[in-house]
Amino acid sequence: MGMLARTGGRLMGAAARGLLAWFGSRANPSERAWTEALRGEFEVVEEGMAQPLWALGGLSLLSGTRRRTLTRTWYSWPGLLRSSAFGLVLGAVLVIGIVRSNVIVPAHESDDEYTAWYVAFYFGLLVYFGVAGMVASNARDRLASSAWAGALTAILVLVIVTVTFIVIDNLFLDVVMQQPDKANGFRHSGLTSQRDYVNRDNFAALALLPIFGAFGAGFGALGGLIRKQIGQLRRFQ
Repeated sequence: MGMLARTGGRLMGAAARGLLAWFGSRANPSERAWTEALRGEFEVVEEGMAQPLWALGGLSLLSGTRRRTLTRTWYSWPGLLRSSAFGLVLGAVLVIGIVRSNVIVPAHESDDEYTAWYVAFYFGLLVYFGVAGMVASNARDRLASSAWAGALTAILVLVIVTVTFIVIDNLFLDVVMQQPDKANGFRHSGLTSQRDYVNRDNFAALALLPIFGAFGAGFGALGGLIRKQIGQLRRFQ
Protein backbone atom coordinates (compact mmCIF):
# COMPACT_ATOMS: atom_id res chain seq x y z
CA MET A 1 0.00 0.00 0.00
CA GLY A 2 2.88 2.35 0.82
CA MET A 3 4.46 1.81 -2.59
CA LEU A 4 1.08 2.28 -4.29
CA ALA A 5 0.51 5.53 -2.41
CA ARG A 6 3.96 6.82 -3.36
CA THR A 7 3.42 5.85 -6.99
CA GLY A 8 0.03 7.57 -7.02
CA GLY A 9 1.55 10.64 -5.42
CA ARG A 10 4.26 10.82 -8.07
CA LEU A 11 1.69 10.40 -10.84
CA MET A 12 -0.47 13.19 -9.45
CA GLY A 13 2.60 15.38 -9.10
CA ALA A 14 3.58 14.67 -12.71
CA ALA A 15 0.03 15.48 -13.85
CA ALA A 16 0.13 18.78 -11.94
CA ARG A 17 3.52 19.67 -13.44
CA GLY A 18 2.20 18.83 -16.91
CA LEU A 19 -0.82 21.06 -16.33
CA LEU A 20 1.38 23.96 -15.26
CA ALA A 21 3.69 23.43 -18.24
CA TRP A 22 0.74 23.27 -20.66
CA PHE A 23 -0.80 26.45 -19.29
CA GLY A 24 2.57 28.18 -19.22
CA SER A 25 3.15 27.45 -22.91
CA ARG A 26 -0.14 29.19 -23.73
CA ALA A 27 0.05 32.03 -21.22
CA ASN A 28 0.08 35.65 -22.28
CA PRO A 29 3.22 37.66 -21.49
CA SER A 30 1.42 39.29 -18.57
CA GLU A 31 0.55 35.85 -17.16
CA ARG A 32 3.99 34.26 -17.38
CA ALA A 33 5.21 35.75 -14.10
CA TRP A 34 2.23 34.17 -12.35
CA THR A 35 2.81 30.75 -13.90
CA GLU A 36 6.52 30.89 -13.04
CA ALA A 37 5.61 31.70 -9.44
CA LEU A 38 3.24 28.74 -9.40
CA ARG A 39 5.99 26.46 -10.64
CA GLY A 40 8.45 27.79 -8.06
CA GLU A 41 6.09 27.22 -5.14
CA PHE A 42 4.93 23.87 -6.47
CA GLU A 43 7.98 22.05 -5.10
CA VAL A 44 7.14 22.90 -1.50
CA VAL A 45 3.59 21.56 -1.75
CA GLU A 46 3.10 18.19 -0.10
CA GLU A 47 3.20 15.30 -2.53
CA GLY A 48 -0.11 13.67 -3.38
CA MET A 49 -3.56 15.08 -4.05
CA ALA A 50 -2.49 18.45 -2.65
CA GLN A 51 -0.29 19.14 -5.68
CA PRO A 52 -2.92 18.91 -8.45
CA LEU A 53 -5.45 20.72 -6.23
CA TRP A 54 -2.96 23.51 -5.60
CA ALA A 55 -2.14 23.79 -9.30
CA LEU A 56 -5.81 23.81 -10.30
CA GLY A 57 -6.58 26.42 -7.65
CA GLY A 58 -3.83 28.76 -8.81
CA LEU A 59 -4.73 28.38 -12.48
CA SER A 60 -8.44 28.89 -11.79
CA LEU A 61 -7.65 32.26 -10.22
CA LEU A 62 -5.64 33.20 -13.28
CA SER A 63 -8.42 31.99 -15.60
CA GLY A 64 -10.93 34.08 -13.68
CA THR A 65 -8.77 37.14 -14.19
CA ARG A 66 -8.54 36.34 -17.90
CA ARG A 67 -12.33 36.02 -18.21
CA ARG A 68 -12.85 39.36 -16.48
CA THR A 69 -10.34 40.95 -18.85
CA LEU A 70 -12.17 39.52 -21.85
CA THR A 71 -15.45 40.84 -20.49
CA ARG A 72 -13.99 44.31 -20.05
CA THR A 73 -12.57 44.16 -23.58
CA TRP A 74 -15.96 43.16 -25.00
CA TYR A 75 -17.72 46.06 -23.30
CA SER A 76 -14.98 48.49 -24.24
CA TRP A 77 -15.96 48.11 -27.89
CA PRO A 78 -18.03 50.98 -29.31
CA GLY A 79 -21.71 50.28 -28.73
CA LEU A 80 -22.65 50.17 -32.42
CA LEU A 81 -19.87 47.70 -33.25
CA ARG A 82 -20.80 45.48 -30.31
CA SER A 83 -24.46 45.48 -31.34
CA SER A 84 -23.57 44.83 -34.99
CA ALA A 85 -21.18 41.94 -34.34
CA PHE A 86 -23.86 39.23 -34.28
CA GLY A 87 -25.45 40.36 -37.54
CA LEU A 88 -22.12 40.68 -39.32
CA VAL A 89 -20.92 37.25 -38.19
CA LEU A 90 -24.12 35.44 -39.14
CA GLY A 91 -24.32 37.39 -42.39
CA ALA A 92 -20.81 36.25 -43.34
CA VAL A 93 -21.70 32.62 -42.60
CA LEU A 94 -24.88 32.85 -44.69
CA VAL A 95 -22.99 34.44 -47.59
CA ILE A 96 -20.71 31.40 -47.72
CA GLY A 97 -23.70 29.05 -47.65
CA ILE A 98 -25.57 30.99 -50.35
CA VAL A 99 -22.59 31.08 -52.71
CA ARG A 100 -22.00 27.37 -52.21
CA SER A 101 -25.62 26.27 -52.72
CA ASN A 102 -26.33 28.59 -55.65
CA VAL A 103 -23.05 28.73 -57.57
CA ILE A 104 -20.43 26.21 -56.47
CA VAL A 105 -22.74 23.23 -55.87
CA PRO A 106 -26.11 24.46 -57.16
CA ALA A 107 -29.18 22.61 -55.94
CA HIS A 108 -31.77 21.40 -58.47
CA GLU A 109 -34.53 20.46 -56.04
CA SER A 110 -37.61 22.48 -55.19
CA ASP A 111 -37.68 24.39 -51.92
CA ASP A 112 -40.79 22.37 -51.00
CA GLU A 113 -38.52 19.41 -50.30
CA TYR A 114 -36.74 21.36 -47.55
CA THR A 115 -39.76 22.77 -45.69
CA ALA A 116 -38.79 21.21 -42.36
CA TRP A 117 -35.23 22.54 -42.70
CA TYR A 118 -36.52 26.03 -43.42
CA VAL A 119 -38.76 25.91 -40.35
CA ALA A 120 -35.79 24.83 -38.22
CA PHE A 121 -33.62 27.56 -39.75
CA TYR A 122 -36.11 30.34 -39.02
CA PHE A 123 -36.63 29.07 -35.50
CA GLY A 124 -32.85 29.07 -34.98
CA LEU A 125 -32.74 32.60 -36.40
CA LEU A 126 -35.21 33.84 -33.78
CA VAL A 127 -33.19 32.16 -31.05
CA TYR A 128 -30.07 33.85 -32.45
CA PHE A 129 -31.77 37.25 -32.19
CA GLY A 130 -32.52 36.48 -28.56
CA VAL A 131 -28.92 35.51 -27.88
CA ALA A 132 -27.73 38.73 -29.54
CA GLY A 133 -30.00 40.75 -27.28
CA MET A 134 -28.88 38.80 -24.23
CA VAL A 135 -25.15 39.20 -24.84
CA ALA A 136 -24.93 42.66 -26.43
CA SER A 137 -27.24 44.46 -23.99
CA ASN A 138 -25.91 46.69 -21.23
CA ALA A 139 -26.94 46.90 -17.59
CA ARG A 140 -27.88 50.58 -17.68
CA ASP A 141 -30.78 50.10 -20.10
CA ARG A 142 -31.23 46.36 -20.45
CA LEU A 143 -34.53 46.23 -22.34
CA ALA A 144 -33.83 48.98 -24.88
CA SER A 145 -30.25 47.89 -25.59
CA SER A 146 -31.23 44.23 -26.02
CA ALA A 147 -34.10 45.14 -28.35
CA TRP A 148 -31.75 47.36 -30.37
CA ALA A 149 -29.15 44.59 -30.64
CA GLY A 150 -31.77 42.08 -31.81
CA ALA A 151 -33.27 44.49 -34.34
CA LEU A 152 -29.88 45.50 -35.73
CA THR A 153 -28.88 41.84 -36.02
CA ALA A 154 -32.04 41.01 -37.96
CA ILE A 155 -31.73 44.00 -40.29
CA LEU A 156 -28.06 43.35 -41.04
CA VAL A 157 -28.73 39.68 -41.79
CA LEU A 158 -31.57 40.48 -44.19
CA VAL A 159 -29.59 43.23 -45.97
CA ILE A 160 -26.47 41.07 -46.32
CA VAL A 161 -28.44 38.07 -47.60
CA THR A 162 -30.47 40.19 -50.05
CA VAL A 163 -27.42 41.95 -51.46
CA THR A 164 -25.70 38.58 -51.83
CA PHE A 165 -28.62 37.21 -53.83
CA ILE A 166 -28.73 40.34 -56.00
CA VAL A 167 -25.04 39.98 -56.86
CA ILE A 168 -25.21 36.22 -57.46
CA ASP A 169 -28.43 36.30 -59.48
CA ASN A 170 -27.06 38.99 -61.79
CA LEU A 171 -23.55 37.56 -62.19
CA PHE A 172 -24.63 33.92 -62.53
CA LEU A 173 -28.09 34.32 -64.04
CA ASP A 174 -27.81 31.24 -66.28
CA VAL A 175 -26.88 29.08 -63.30
CA VAL A 176 -29.55 30.27 -60.87
CA MET A 177 -32.31 30.09 -63.48
CA GLN A 178 -31.77 26.32 -63.63
CA GLN A 179 -33.35 26.09 -60.20
CA PRO A 180 -36.89 24.65 -60.54
CA ASP A 181 -38.55 27.28 -58.36
CA LYS A 182 -37.00 30.19 -60.24
CA ALA A 183 -37.73 28.65 -63.63
CA ASN A 184 -41.37 27.96 -62.76
CA GLY A 185 -41.78 31.37 -61.15
CA PHE A 186 -40.42 33.11 -64.23
CA ARG A 187 -42.77 31.19 -66.55
CA HIS A 188 -45.78 32.35 -64.52
CA SER A 189 -44.53 35.88 -63.84
CA GLY A 190 -45.57 37.42 -67.15
CA LEU A 191 -42.15 39.02 -67.48
CA THR A 192 -39.97 38.65 -70.56
CA SER A 193 -36.61 39.23 -68.86
CA GLN A 194 -35.15 36.72 -66.42
CA ARG A 195 -32.96 39.46 -64.95
CA ASP A 196 -35.98 41.66 -64.28
CA TYR A 197 -37.70 38.71 -62.62
CA VAL A 198 -34.89 37.88 -60.16
CA ASN A 199 -34.27 41.54 -59.36
CA ARG A 200 -37.97 42.16 -58.71
CA ASP A 201 -38.09 39.37 -56.15
CA ASN A 202 -34.80 40.34 -54.54
CA PHE A 203 -35.68 44.00 -54.09
CA ALA A 204 -39.12 43.00 -52.80
CA ALA A 205 -37.33 41.25 -49.92
CA LEU A 206 -36.07 44.62 -48.70
CA ALA A 207 -39.69 45.60 -48.01
CA LEU A 208 -39.59 43.03 -45.21
CA LEU A 209 -36.98 45.03 -43.28
CA PRO A 210 -39.48 46.61 -40.83
CA ILE A 211 -41.10 43.23 -40.11
CA PHE A 212 -37.76 41.48 -39.77
CA GLY A 213 -36.47 44.25 -37.53
CA ALA A 214 -39.57 43.99 -35.35
CA PHE A 215 -39.03 40.25 -34.86
CA GLY A 216 -35.39 40.90 -34.04
CA ALA A 217 -36.31 43.60 -31.53
CA GLY A 218 -38.92 41.38 -29.86
CA PHE A 219 -36.68 38.36 -29.46
CA GLY A 220 -33.69 40.54 -28.57
CA ALA A 221 -35.74 42.12 -25.78
CA LEU A 222 -36.75 38.63 -24.65
CA GLY A 223 -33.06 37.70 -24.45
CA GLY A 224 -32.36 40.82 -22.40
CA LEU A 225 -35.18 39.96 -19.98
CA ILE A 226 -33.82 36.44 -19.57
CA ARG A 227 -30.38 37.85 -18.78
CA LYS A 228 -31.92 40.24 -16.27
CA GLN A 229 -33.73 37.38 -14.54
CA ILE A 230 -30.54 35.30 -14.42
CA GLY A 231 -28.70 38.22 -12.84
CA GLN A 232 -31.39 38.62 -10.20
CA LEU A 233 -31.32 34.91 -9.38
CA ARG A 234 -27.55 35.04 -8.92
CA ARG A 235 -27.86 37.94 -6.51
CA PHE A 236 -30.30 35.96 -4.38
CA GLN A 237 -28.02 32.90 -4.21
